Amino acid sequence: MAEIQMVRVDFRLIHGQVITKWIRQTSANRIVIINDVLAADEFMKSIYVMAAPSNVEVEIYAVNTAIDLWKKNQMGEGKLFVLFKDIETTFRTIKGGIPIKDIQIGGLGAGPGRVTVFGPITFNDEDVELLKGLEEEGCRVYLHQVPDEPKMEFKKALEKFNLLKKR
Repeated sequence: MAEIQMVRVDFRLIHGQVITKWIRQTSANRIVIINDVLAADEFMKSIYVMAAPSNVEVEIYAVNTAIDLWKKNQMGEGKLFVLFKDIETTFRTIKGGIPIKDIQIGGLGAGPGRVTVFGPITFNDEDVELLKGLEEEGCRVYLHQVPDEPKMEFKKALEKFNLLKKR
């Protein structure tokens, strides 16, 4: 049975030194990206496979496939670094049965209706509601870009989000 070492939400997915640092810190030997659109795009899948360290296997699944693989044999063997591009996909995956207890938010890009709460991390109303629901069910959510910088708990980010929305 595979062990989930870390779950990270980062719209950039596999990128530069951040992933290299987190992979080293977690000792993960498999990166599992869960994203419906990316799972159907062979060209983009090949780019993400090439972007990972050579000693780390990369697998990309649609949400339902990932859930089925978890239910079948907990995704096989190894130490998993699970990546999501957005909160909604993370929420669907957890609700579908993959037992995630800690979610690290590392990057959610800017856009209409989004509020910057911590470095490159933005939330919109939907993100906030989904994350609040997950926390109420016992999932810890925190914002953390790289290991050697400070992190912020979701509750504090939520306070900042609400303050900025009122302006």
